[in-house]
Order: sequence, then structure tokens, then C-alpha cells
Amino acid sequence: MRWRTKWLVAIVLTLAVIGVAKLEEAEVIRQPITQHITSGQDFLVVKKWVASMMKDTEADKIAVTAGMESDDPFSLYESMQPYKNGVLVSYTNPLSITAQGRGLVVFTGFTRESGKTITVLYDNGDEVTYGFVGTIPILPYTSVKKGDTLALMEEGAIYLLVKRDGVALDVSLLPTYLSGDTPVDVDE
Repeated sequence: MRWRTKWLVAIVLTLAVIGVAKLEEAEVIRQPITQHITSGQDFLVVKKWVASMMKDTEADKIAVTAGMESDDPFSLYESMQPYKNGVLVSYTNPLSITAQGRGLVVFTGFTRESGKTITVLYDNGDEVTYGFVGTIPILPYTSVKKGDTLALMEEGAIYLLVKRDGVALDVSLLPTYLSGDTPVDVDE
């Protein structure tokens, strides 16, 4: 699909959601339809449905080799301490926070608990919140793929919360989760 068609589809879907919400407010529609499309999991379903209608641009890309740093920046942390439902990860060098896979940015903004924050809902169902971030160069409801920059950090600390199936991972499992080496089981 051409970019104009993609934008037209996105605008029509957005207007449809807003229209249905307004009709619910005016009590013209008595069924609570918008509650079915405003949760994170529903965004994933809609994203996958729309993506299935559009051409996959990954097939148009050519892989090249470059001197890219392969180490995960979170593997170089100084300390990790529990904070709220997640952890504070401290580090000494500036880092770029990148997407761990395909997903959807469901929140960017400021919260009382974690300052400037970005939350990504990945296609595998994991919802990862990065707080106390520096610069967020991405807008909410933007699709991301592995390696896309989510935030840029100066040296300091970052808040990290990982939810799987709506349940926050235990803080003792986060180092394993961050390493990406082995799957983490929530039912421990």
C-alpha cells in the first residue's frame, strides 16, 4: 500500500473510534464498545489486523554488516534495586533504550512515580515501562520493531517495570529478563 492509503486508513479508523466514543457519551449507543478497543491487548489485535492489510516493509530491506555495538546496554548496569513494582537500574554511561521486538508504544508522558515515562506493549504480550528517561523521540501509538530507539538517557538511573499477562514480573526475575538469554516464567 502506498503511504497515502495507509494514512487514509489510519485517519478513518481514528475517526471511527472517536465517533463511536461520542455516540456512547450521547447514549445513542448503549453497548460499551470503546472499552473493547482501549486496552493494551486490544491495541495489539487492531495493530496486527491493520499490519496484515499492509505490505510488510521488512521484505524491502537489505541486511548489511556494520560495526554496531552488540551488547545490551542494560547488561552493563551498576546496581539494580527494587522500586515500586519494578526496579531502578543505575548505570554510568549514557545509553539508548531500544525496542526488544515488535510492539506498540501505548504511553509517553510524565507520571508521579516514574517521571518522564514510556510504555511499550510488545507483540509477545509483555508490557515494559521505562521511567526517568531523558529524551523520548517517539509518539504514543507508534509501532516499533526490534532496535528502534525508544528513549535516550544520560548517565543516572532508569525505572523498569515488566508486566506479563497483566502481572508485574518479580524484581528478582528482571536481570534474567534483561539478559534475554532464557525465557522467564511468571508462575514461580
